Amino acid sequence: MQLIWISGSTDRVRKINITAQSIAKLVAIVCAVMVLLGAGIHFLGLRIAVEVRPDLARAMGGVVTEAQMLAIEDGYRQRLEALQSQLTSVSEKLNELKTLKDRFADIATPAPVKSKLNDKSDGKGGPFKPIQFKLNKPASLSDDLDHTLNTAQLLHDGVIKMSATWQNQFAWLNQLPIGSPIEDRVGLTSNYGPRVDPFTKTLAFHSGIDFSAPAGTSVLASGNGKVMKVARDPAYGIYIEIEHADGFMSKYAHVRATFVKEGQTVTRGQKIAEVGSTGRSTSPHLHYEIARNGNAINPMQALVYYDRVANLK
Repeated sequence: MQLIWISGSTDRVRKINITAQSIAKLVAIVCAVMVLLGAGIHFLGLRIAVEVRPDLARAMGGVVTEAQMLAIEDGYRQRLEALQSQLTSVSEKLNELKTLKDRFADIATPAPVKSKLNDKSDGKGGPFKPIQFKLNKPASLSDDLDHTLNTAQLLHDGVIKMSATWQNQFAWLNQLPIGSPIEDRVGLTSNYGPRVDPFTKTLAFHSGIDFSAPAGTSVLASGNGKVMKVARDPAYGIYIEIEHADGFMSKYAHVRATFVKEGQTVTRGQKIAEVGSTGRSTSPHLHYEIARNGNAINPMQALVYYDRVANLK
């Protein structure tokens, strides 16, 4: 296409050729100018908004001032420091609980098996690298966050392992005859060892301890185990034998009634009988014995009394 331009004053004739290529170039130039103009306006608008109206800047493009960025980072750092403080407190409390648990476990463990509680056969070692939640030198917020997350994960893993260890120890202790064998005990009338026999009035060996209690008082299993024998003989009268872990066996004699049968599994504190005066007995009481690997031991080495635990408080 061709345009002819005629000037009225000079009668000059100008010819302009219009082609598709020239039109495309013109459109491209116009578009480029418009894009540059729009970008300039946008940039200028954001600059003005940042300096004059920060809230407008955020609305336009999510832009904040340096002061606002520092304020936001400071807020997050304060929260991170609070989290670090809480994690440190948790770590300290866990150490306190472990110390307390070890003290109670030591009391609750019968003397013949105390060495098993503190078994050191598993080899352990390595450099001492305590877990710390505070960094020794200033670091970026991102570095502090990564450090805290990694340390928190280590603490979490440690708690999981500690929990499993404690549960195993608790389960093991529950299987030992360390609980009270009688409800509402009144006192001891005979200790373990040599004594004057109540019938012959001569010196004889007493293989257990006698709890004084009214007839009908509940007799309790002193630990988790399996009932191996429910029987009667002239000396023990009606009696029950329970097998426990680590070769322990507990015996409850002179009872008047039983509530378990041979082969039954029982748990600590479960009622298994009632105090009576059957067999070779002068009056209602519970004769209680403990043996390990077939050898009688002093039950006082295994029993855990509440007043002993209270002394630790």
